[in-house]
Amino acid sequence: MPDRVAVSSADFIRNIGYWQGEALRHPISITHHGRERLVLATPDVFQTENVVPSDGKGEAALRADRAALLEGLDDGYLAFDAQLRIVASNAVAEAFAGVATEDLHGSSILEVLPQPLASIVHDRALRVLRARKTERFDAGAFDGRRIEACVFPLSEGVAVIFHNTTELHALRRQLEEAQALDTAVAMHSLAASIRIDARARIDAVDDVFCRWLGFGAAEVQGHRILDLISPPQRREAGETIERVLREGLKGEMPLTLVAKRGAEMPGVLTLRRRVQRG
Repeated sequence: MPDRVAVSSADFIRNIGYWQGEALRHPISITHHGRERLVLATPDVFQTENVVPSDGKGEAALRADRAALLEGLDDGYLAFDAQLRIVASNAVAEAFAGVATEDLHGSSILEVLPQPLASIVHDRALRVLRARKTERFDAGAFDGRRIEACVFPLSEGVAVIFHNTTELHALRRQLEEAQALDTAVAMHSLAASIRIDARARIDAVDDVFCRWLGFGAAEVQGHRILDLISPPQRREAGETIERVLREGLKGEMPLTLVAKRGAEMPGVLTLRRRVQRG
């Protein structure tokens, strides 16, 4: 800031009109007990002070960093102007929409995303544009895809970052179905549940199985399931188990189990491979 003329606060108050006129020509430093307390100056002085000279290289670097950040995101990114037209995007969002960059930009969200997802995102973006408050939500489309999204305000317009949760949603449904099936089997007095590992060794058994054969769960865990099958059927049972583990198909065969005291219990063995996801 240019050199300032110092004036005490008492003098400034007594002659405020004079010093306001002086401030139009150069900044006035208003002191209190000899120490500078306030500065009176025209707006253009402060604007000049706040301007940071730039040769354009800094801005170019910022733009490059922003582009690298957006492309490195695992989430989709879409930015909208005040009319909710798409002005920026990244590869994840473009792949989700199935639209090329040049076709995506300038379009409305209603034109590029499947329904009802498009309408939900559009309505949330409109609310954020008006209220200037971030909103988080999850939504789905008629084609089965689902997302978790965050819409937030920009200096001009709004943006949305979203994560494709379609697979996660499907896994949750499968888990719920598996838990429901396990619960139903546990309540059925004529069905027992046995879980074996890739080497056909017993991981876990339910109470019905233990009651049928007279074994405690700890007594059979870690042992081969084939050891509890009648000897004439062990080869066929082993081949069936191996085929299910190898091919992922369901298997079924008549079976006779051998109880703890040697009694035989006929039944049907139904096998289904568990899918491990990580």
